Amino acid sequence: METTTKKQLAFWLIIALIIIYVQVIIGGITRLTESGLSITRWDLVSGTLPPMSETAWNEQFTLYQQSPQYAKINKGMSLSEFKFIFFWEWLHRFWGRWGGLFLVAVFAWFMARKKLDSNTRKHLIIILLLYAFQGVLGWFMVKSGLVDMPRVSHYRLTAHLLTALTLFAYILWLVSRLLLAPEQKVQDKTTYSDLRWLIPLIILQIAYGGFMSGLRAALYFPSFPDYNGSLLPVNLWALKPFYLNFFENIATVQFIHRTLAYFLVIYVIQLWLKIRRITTENPYLHRANNLLLALIALQVTLGISILLLSAQGIPVLWGVLHQAVGLAVLSAALFLFFQYRKTT
Repeated sequence: METTTKKQLAFWLIIALIIIYVQVIIGGITRLTESGLSITRWDLVSGTLPPMSETAWNEQFTLYQQSPQYAKINKGMSLSEFKFIFFWEWLHRFWGRWGGLFLVAVFAWFMARKKLDSNTRKHLIIILLLYAFQGVLGWFMVKSGLVDMPRVSHYRLTAHLLTALTLFAYILWLVSRLLLAPEQKVQDKTTYSDLRWLIPLIILQIAYGGFMSGLRAALYFPSFPDYNGSLLPVNLWALKPFYLNFFENIATVQFIHRTLAYFLVIYVIQLWLKIRRITTENPYLHRANNLLLALIALQVTLGISILLLSAQGIPVLWGVLHQAVGLAVLSAALFLFFQYRKTT
């Protein structure tokens, strides 16, 4: 594939990354404002536009009034209040729809001009399939909150988040592959190995961030560095069978999330010190290394701030920023990893 074509495709895929990044942020706002259950049907085509008349609004509101969230949490909500939560869920779905159309259009444009090699076409098809699966998984998540409980399953929420991260990482990998020539890639066995461990650790931390959000765990221990005055949270291993503590015990989930954060800070600092000593012609390596260190410091600061502010309820703005920076941390770590050639 020609160098010009590679740069063109990389540019459009970077736009796709921005679209997905914004989608994750909108998803965070939707979740933190508890707006995700406001639309009780998945109308793939007719649901593209919001209600355009008072009658249409009343129909949507009537459907919502039959949901568990209205009956158990929002009973007596006014139509204007409903319009607020409806907006965020509608925007989340609308942004996802046009983002998918954008990817299809980019793929079709390059295909029509026969500028893609077979390997790149395969990667673009995988991206489209992942994007479509993400949409289906989003509705599967919403359905979990429309039956009995007025909140979505934190398991499905985390799966939805991790699928978005997988899609984002795959596109970022393809962008790195298009922009960086093989001879520019770094070969350093030690830091390559460190990065191979760092990526899954960040993903695990993000997964526990999903559990934290789904369980609203920050509300239960809004203090730092202690847990409401204790060195360890109470009821740390209270659930039976034991393994449930790792997924459903609010105390354990928050303890793991905090502990992983401490470990990641130390890990990233030592990695940063190693990489900064590497001499290379690669134009991206040291920039990505410095960015990762700055982002991990910002992310920890945001996490602590959210804990301290959660005594009066989880602050939406800070929660959204925390999620946005979390994705940026993963992006920087992945982009750094993609600067390396595989070592044995």
